[in-house]
Amino acid sequence: MGNIFSTLTSITQGLHRDNRPNREFEILNSELKLLTTSNKNCFKINFKRPLNSKKEYYYKLISNETIAELGYLKNQFPAERTIFENKYNYTVLHNKFDKYLKDIARYIKKQKITTDLSNDSDYIINYLKVSAIHLLIELQEQYGNFSNSAKFSIQEIAEKYFYDADFDTSIFEKLEISFPKKIKNSSKPKIKPKNSFGYKNKDTRTLLSVLNTLHFRIDLLQNNTKVEDLHKLLITDDFTKIHTKIYLNCETTQFSYVMDVLKPYFNNLKKSTVEQSNKFITKTGTPLKANNLYKNKVHNPKEKEEIDKIIQQLQ
Repeated sequence: MGNIFSTLTSITQGLHRDNRPNREFEILNSELKLLTTSNKNCFKINFKRPLNSKKEYYYKLISNETIAELGYLKNQFPAERTIFENKYNYTVLHNKFDKYLKDIARYIKKQKITTDLSNDSDYIINYLKVSAIHLLIELQEQYGNFSNSAKFSIQEIAEKYFYDADFDTSIFEKLEISFPKKIKNSSKPKIKPKNSFGYKNKDTRTLLSVLNTLHFRIDLLQNNTKVEDLHKLLITDDFTKIHTKIYLNCETTQFSYVMDVLKPYFNNLKKSTVEQSNKFITKTGTPLKANNLYKNKVHNPKEKEEIDKIIQQLQ
């Protein structure tokens, strides 16, 4: 079975299609262990214990998947990540959990799921619902500082997704967690964000030639932007001192690919740094964001072979 939050609410693999006898669930339960977590979470779920084999089996599956999701969540925000990367990861995870909740809400409506926990299907889907809420509130509580979006309480989430004004919020127990504070060392200067892309080669003439050829082949820049301006931006030690904007004319999929292929020749040519510079303007006239580049990342953009051939000149 794949991701339990997706499969249990799907048309083809949903819970409504599972008609296995209790004896089979008894065997499955003997082989499936309920995982424990060493992660420090902000909330604990106090849900009614499963009282038959089918409920117990799905309780274990959902619990184990939730533990795995929370572990993955924490791994997306390591200390060395930039604030731009953290903001992007927060958005990706929020969208993922948002989809879980919406899928569960649709399933509840379609299958006429009630809050009667004595019924197998109702018990399982309600526990899935509570677990999905758990994912979202942990994301908000632990990493909400990386988002400007509104944060919702448990009750508000229940109303927003499930129109459940009587949701029992006591299921969630707020834990007193003291996350380790960052120790400030006054003897060391604060590390400032790098304001350059860090071109590695002292001889920058080849890079200018490559950019000129790219511009000619894939119509890289708009007429009001000079290739020399892009070159100057990429090799400068401090792009905050450059006031020229780079107006792109090629497709974002092509520019994202160009950045990826050029990356080995730079120390800091990251999608987040491109956004940080605030110098790049898309074909539609909007500032280029890291999210745009990630979403438009493809392995085979238009003129891929031509782009590869041109950039190989830097070797």
